[in-house]
Amino acid sequence: MKFLVFPAVDDRTLAALQAAAPDAIIANVRTEREAVEAIRNADGMYGNLTPRLLEAATRLRWVQTPIAGLEHYMFPALAASDVTLTNMRGIYSDAIADQAMGYVLMFARGLHVYVRRQLRSEWRGGVPVVPLAGATMGVVGLGGIGTEVARRASACQMRVVATNAVPVEKPDFVDQLWDSSGLDELLAASDFIVSCVPHTPDTVRLFDADRIARMKRSAFLINISRGVVVDLAALTEALTAGTIAGVALDVFETEPLPPDHPLWSMENAILTPHVAGADPGVGGRRLAVVCENLRRFVSGESLTNVVDKRRWC
Repeated sequence: MKFLVFPAVDDRTLAALQAAAPDAIIANVRTEREAVEAIRNADGMYGNLTPRLLEAATRLRWVQTPIAGLEHYMFPALAASDVTLTNMRGIYSDAIADQAMGYVLMFARGLHVYVRRQLRSEWRGGVPVVPLAGATMGVVGLGGIGTEVARRASACQMRVVATNAVPVEKPDFVDQLWDSSGLDELLAASDFIVSCVPHTPDTVRLFDADRIARMKRSAFLINISRGVVVDLAALTEALTAGTIAGVALDVFETEPLPPDHPLWSMENAILTPHVAGADPGVGGRRLAVVCENLRRFVSGESLTNVVDKRRWC
C-alpha cells in the first residue's frame, strides 16, 4: 500500500505515520510536481489534494485532510468522485467551546463594557447583569463544538436548546433538540445564541436580517463557526438599532475586518481575530487523527471523521 503525504511533513510526524503503518510505502514529497508522480499509484493521501493531483490518481481511495472546515478544500471533481474524504473534525472542539463561553461570561457580567471603561480610567458601575442560571443557551449546530458549548452551558445551570441539520442523539445536558426547521423557535427562546455550524451551501448567511430580527432584544449572538454564516451588514444594522443586545465574533465575512468598520467602536461588540481554535494541543490531536485513520485504512477498518462531500462536512 502506498500513502502520499503532500506537502511534506517533518521527521517526527513522518516517523509517527510509519509507526502507524509499518508495511506501507510512504511518499513524503515537497512539490506538486513530485506529488503528481507519486499519486499515480497511491492508495491514500494526507494533505492538500488539488484537481491536478486527483486527475493524475489512478487508484486513490482515501484522502485525509489536515483541516476541519472544507469550504476551501472541496472542488467539483472531488465531490463527484468515489474517493473517501476524512477531515479533522473534533480536534478544536474544547478550545472553541471555551472561547464561546468566555464571551458568554463577559456579556453576562458586563466585562465587555468594564474593560473599555478601564482603558478610559473610568470608575463607574451599573452595567446590567444576566444571571446564567435559568438563562437559555441556543446552540446552532450540535456537532463536536456545539456539544461542548452545550456541556459548558449546562454546567452553568443554563437551559440548553439546540438544532442540528442531521439527526443526532440528544445528550442529557441538552433540554430540547430540533432539526434545522427549529431554528426560528430557538432564536425566539434564547438569551445567548452560539453559531457552531460549518460553512456549507446551506449555511451561507444563515443569520440574515430576518433571522436576526427573530432574536430577543436582550439576546447576544456569538459566532465561532464561519464568517459567511452571519450577514455582517444586517448584524451591524441590528446592533446600531438596538434590536439585539450584543455580538461576539471570532470570524467575519471579510477577514481581516476593515479598520474603518463600525463594529470596532461598538461597546456591545466583542471582536477577536479568528483565534478561537488556538490551543497548544491541536498539533498532537491532528497527528493522532491521521495516524489512527492510516492504521484503520491499512487494516481494512472503518475510518473516522468521514465527510459527506455533498455537504462539505
